[in-house]
Amino acid sequence: MNRVKGMECISCRGKVAYDAKKVQYLCPECGGNLEILFDYQHIGKYFTREALAASKDFSMWRYAPLLPIQDLSRIPPLHIGWTPLYHAGKMGAVLGMSQLYLKDDGRNPSASLKDRAGAVALVCALERGISSITGASTGNAGSSMACLCASVGIRPVIFVPEKAPRAKIAQLLLYGARVLMVRGTYDEAFDLCLKVSDTYGWFNRNTGYNPFTREGKKTCILEICEQLMWDAPDWVFVSVGDGNIISGMWKGLRDLNELGFIKKLPRICAVQSEKSNAVAQAVKNYQDGPITVKPVKATTIADSISVDLPRDGIAAVRAVLETKGEAVEVSDEEILENIKFLAHHSGIFGEPAGVTSLAGLRKLLKKGIVKPDEKVACIITGNGLKDVDSALKVAGSGETIDPTLEAVKKVLEKN
Repeated sequence: MNRVKGMECISCRGKVAYDAKKVQYLCPECGGNLEILFDYQHIGKYFTREALAASKDFSMWRYAPLLPIQDLSRIPPLHIGWTPLYHAGKMGAVLGMSQLYLKDDGRNPSASLKDRAGAVALVCALERGISSITGASTGNAGSSMACLCASVGIRPVIFVPEKAPRAKIAQLLLYGARVLMVRGTYDEAFDLCLKVSDTYGWFNRNTGYNPFTREGKKTCILEICEQLMWDAPDWVFVSVGDGNIISGMWKGLRDLNELGFIKKLPRICAVQSEKSNAVAQAVKNYQDGPITVKPVKATTIADSISVDLPRDGIAAVRAVLETKGEAVEVSDEEILENIKFLAHHSGIFGEPAGVTSLAGLRKLLKKGIVKPDEKVACIITGNGLKDVDSALKVAGSGETIDPTLEAVKKVLEKN
């Protein structure tokens, strides 16, 4: 694949040769996560803003020249990507902002941004002749992989913590995945999945382990910049758990900058629950030298970002530091309140992890770190129907009435 120059370790910055026939997960020297390197000079000869403007493929695959895949005939048939980017005028007016944008990635097939990562991982597995696929998940990555595999006739094995939300478990089962519910945390499910994939030689889709997932997730920021006519935002707010989405956003921005598609790099803000805050603490405590991310005991209600040890944590911290961004912690109460705030002021229904980015924006706006006239993109990573129980905690309740016009009149007069 002449578009790919090789791979680089995010931890030790060592170079690794890229082998399109094999699956390479980690750095052979230090065991750190790998990042795929592209030949931008070669890609830039044919992949231009003008070429994109002429493309009729309004999906994530319009950016195929920036993805580590060769055979487009293997992409799943479901429509992934090119999700709406809304100028949130009503919400902006409430917050005193003129340029607030919401990226609704809950509109993907499995109702999560994770479909972008799973799609690239799936194609990479099929190109290498592998059809036995596994992954560990708090629910979204797993249901995404199950959804995509179902569309091409594959039954994956998915490991999830026993307490994952019911809606996500339902998705997994209905898509036909073999679901192994681990009596433990996401981190324990992750480690068990690694052992199983090593034992049986299965393709492991795990976030923060498989380098192809970051490449799929970066298509979200590629879309945002294109939808803004290449006038990149001043800020990008991202909910953070294992760190793979935010590192994907940073990778995509660097791709666009290298190709000359954008003229400035946004500041990236990592938003975490204070009950799952390993990345935020690493940013706060960073001094010169190697990045260190220490594990925490995650207990946040936002299950999709409830992680003890972020597996892509070093890349996540780099994304913040190298863009002169911020890392902010919010309470679970703030997260829940923003499910209602987002729905009420935009019509978008987000799950707890999906609205955590908005909670972080509101916090930094109140502190004066984000200015009211700055252009801000908030990524809503998943749909609220994935965790209705959490939404009901702040939704309130309807009013039960008799089936008569008089009963309706009484209610209306009371209010």
